[in-house]
Amino acid sequence: MLSPSDFTSVQWGRKMSELVGNFDGLSPTELRKLSSFLNAFAELRENEGELTQPQLTVIMQNLRSKDLVRLETHKGGVYVEFAGGGFEYERFLLRADGRMPNSRYESKKAG
Repeated sequence: MLSPSDFTSVQWGRKMSELVGNFDGLSPTELRKLSSFLNAFAELRENEGELTQPQLTVIMQNLRSKDLVRLETHKGGVYVEFAGGGFEYERFLLRADGRMPNSRYESKKAG
């Protein structure tokens, strides 16, 4: 008979296996980008932050050609920073509706 901790491990393993199956179509590069996002997302959640679907969509669109550097809760939304994709850095506030106020956007093109 399984101990309670073994049963919990089996359940967790099944849940994770199902989730990982969704990543079968991703390249190694895409998996690494997703991994950096998941680390930043975990930190955001540890600080009681959440992402709305529009915010998540904007982040994923940017993640295609850039690397996520920072993701943190901020007054009015989440503060996001990317590097790459022709930019040394690109930083902006991302509101819950997925919009970026012009006054809260800054970037520096790569050299």
